[in-house]
Amino acid sequence: MLDQTIWNPFVLQHGPRSGRFLQSWEWGEFQRAAGETVRRETFEEDGEIVGVAQWLDRKVPLLGTYAFCPKGPVIRKGEGRLEGLAQAGGKIFLRIEPEGGELLLRAKKSIDLNPANTLITELTHSEDALLAAMHEKTRYNIRVAGKHDLEIDLHHASFDDVWMLFGQTAQRGDFRLHSRSYYELMLRHLQTDGCRAFCAAAHKSGKPLAVAIMVDFGDTRTYLHGASSSEDRNLMAPYLLHWSLLKDAKARGKHFYDWGGVALVGAPSDHPWSGISRFKRGFFGEEVAAPGTFDLVLQPARYRLYAMSRAVVRALRH
Repeated sequence: MLDQTIWNPFVLQHGPRSGRFLQSWEWGEFQRAAGETVRRETFEEDGEIVGVAQWLDRKVPLLGTYAFCPKGPVIRKGEGRLEGLAQAGGKIFLRIEPEGGELLLRAKKSIDLNPANTLITELTHSEDALLAAMHEKTRYNIRVAGKHDLEIDLHHASFDDVWMLFGQTAQRGDFRLHSRSYYELMLRHLQTDGCRAFCAAAHKSGKPLAVAIMVDFGDTRTYLHGASSSEDRNLMAPYLLHWSLLKDAKARGKHFYDWGGVALVGAPSDHPWSGISRFKRGFFGEEVAAPGTFDLVLQPARYRLYAMSRAVVRALRH
């Protein structure tokens, strides 16, 4: 019987360096609880698993359904194709984010749904070496924050206390949030030893200043969502919070700290991720790029209608 004891080890061994938790068994169960239709598929050769795909089946009004496989399918190294993938039960298209291979040669580039570019800090170095590799201004800001008697709660911060920060950050950055219930469900649902989400926060005299929602899966800690106060920004709370999270991940035996997405080097200064990317790069790490999101079209006529409807929606939003 297929379960997480078989699924997760394959994902951990063969999944992408960044975002492989999105193909974890636990993330699929969280998505199911959030209302998604989750379907898991394995691909075998001579009785051995060579690929897995955790799909989110989604309806397109009047047209049918498509399937999205975030950061997947996960394919064993050296396997170029997954037999039977194109026979997808009448789907209009398959939205995929594999690391590469033959699948991408037959697919159309789409708008990236998960970050294609990220920064990964290797935690096997000493704390002194990690500090030395940082940008000088980042080290300075960590020292500044350390002088302000901030309280850092790494694993048991109250989401009720910090929710207001998400609203402030979304307003400053002009982006849309998930619903509060989505974040709360994530924090409740992902509480296993295999895949764990938690809320970390920095306070000053009980007042929340910065928050980060993190996911631990395998040897990697990922920065998934974050926010900070519009006040007391001179206290540099986000710097001390992430330095504390880095040290804690290292102490717990994690090897990598994935910063969860950055703009490409050289992106325009008005890029929506410009500020947060500059903050993340200050901590130093390896720039890691993935191909991004692609659509494997199975029904061309319906796909064209879908693409036209999406273009109209985007135009109306702007």
